[in-house]
Amino acid sequence: MSVSYQLVQRPNPKDKLAPKKYYASVKSGGMTEFESLCTTIADRGTCIKGDIQAALDGLIFTMKQSLSEGRIVQLGEFGNFRMSIGGEGVEASEDYATSMILRKRIIFAPGKLLRDMMKTISFKSAGVKAPAAVVEP
Repeated sequence: MSVSYQLVQRPNPKDKLAPKKYYASVKSGGMTEFESLCTTIADRGTCIKGDIQAALDGLIFTMKQSLSEGRIVQLGEFGNFRMSIGGEGVEASEDYATSMILRKRIIFAPGKLLRDMMKTISFKSAGVKAPAAVVEP
């Protein structure tokens, strides 16, 4: 299997006046919904779909709890999840306030199995994405 990409014209974020360039961007082939994921997992093993759903629901609940405590969630060869924050900086540590934290993200770091998959993946062109139409006022 190969991943489709399309070319998208974007400005240089460091130089807004520079000419736009084309960059490759992954073109999604759709979404695998939770129900479908559970069915596929159940078909590959001895568990029934309801057991898979209960296990994944439990995993999500536990991940939310652990991440909200600032813990790294390690899922074996799948990879791990951790919290990351960003915001304003100050010159003196005593001037810092938690209100200066402006961004919160969950970072996923893939494990060996997914990293190995990335080494063998191939790509195919899905064309050029048409630029958005400019609407005059």
